[in-house]
Amino acid sequence: MFDGPAECPFCALVSEGRSPVWDYLFRADSTDEIILRSASFLVILDTAPLAEGHLLIITKAHISSLAGLSTPERAELDSVKHHAESLLGEAYGPISFFEHGAEKFAKHAGACIDHAHLHLVPGDFDILPYVARDYPDVESFPSYERVLETFAGRPYLLFSRKSDQVYGVHAPACATQYLRRLVAQATGFRTMWSWRDCVRWADSLSVRDQLLNARMKLGR
Repeated sequence: MFDGPAECPFCALVSEGRSPVWDYLFRADSTDEIILRSASFLVILDTAPLAEGHLLIITKAHISSLAGLSTPERAELDSVKHHAESLLGEAYGPISFFEHGAEKFAKHAGACIDHAHLHLVPGDFDILPYVARDYPDVESFPSYERVLETFAGRPYLLFSRKSDQVYGVHAPACATQYLRRLVAQATGFRTMWSWRDCVRWADSLSVRDQLLNARMKLGR
């Protein structure tokens, strides 16, 4: 799976109904990772969860970041995000979210997959002090949409605790999966920030059980 031809796993999911990783984990199972659908977005279970219930909102179209959405698509995203947060909040409590906002693959802001996706992770994680240490220009914004408007056309990092403001910063240089690393540290999943390692060691990490438990708790 990791050594074959390069393929965008999210584009494969959109076209085939299951991602290559989900198919690898659940080859004999007819279920898939999709939790919600809309005209332009899918809400899916992250197959390398940093916590049980970890969701991704992905675009159906292959664009590099959510800041590249049109105004109507942003309104649709807001509705989808609210619905996903409601489901997740009822099942798991407080939520944190983040995005590595790529401008393009050459300027990927830590995104190892240049297909726009927003992480929604159960838990209230304060990663601001660590981001501010590495990116002193990080700013707070009154809304999620304002961050997207501000950084359209530029690589960026975006993150928030549900109970806090939304933060963003221009990130022309960034370590791969930078925000995943910080959230992994906050969850106590310190050494498993790499999604590839989570899939490779899925059995010892009980990843399949986490995914199936999350589907059940989310009523899907």
